[in-house]
Amino acid sequence: MKNIFLVLLGLVTLATMPAASAQSQLKIKVEVSPQANDGNPVAFDLVLVTDKELLKKLMKISASEWFENRNQYRLDYPEETALRAGSWEWMPGQVVALEPIAVEREIVGGVVFANYLTPGDHRAAINPRKSLAVILGVEDFTVRPEK
Repeated sequence: MKNIFLVLLGLVTLATMPAASAQSQLKIKVEVSPQANDGNPVAFDLVLVTDKELLKKLMKISASEWFENRNQYRLDYPEETALRAGSWEWMPGQVVALEPIAVEREIVGGVVFANYLTPGDHRAAINPRKSLAVILGVEDFTVRPEK
């Protein structure tokens, strides 16, 4: 009888806890320097993936490669619907207010790409379950955890 009670108590506890399988919300704060990208708009993509091997592959390419080939990646990985998690273009000095982005439980990681005119990877890995701040600077961008 005691074992049955413990099993029932465990089930009730699990039923009342927030589901571990539920989606979470990614909050992104964005700051765009008035001198960003030599005064040109900055294209910015948020890519979320469920496949760890694809995530490794994306972490080896530059932003220019991503923007040139992103449609092909979407065709090659049609099951990766979160490859379109977010795509924006901001002007230097623009004030940005993004809505939280739903992150499904299957997502294993994320990458952000910023399309700058200057040479460089302009890519960063992110934890899609933690809020972050993106600072689009003059020649590159930075990502930091947001409290």
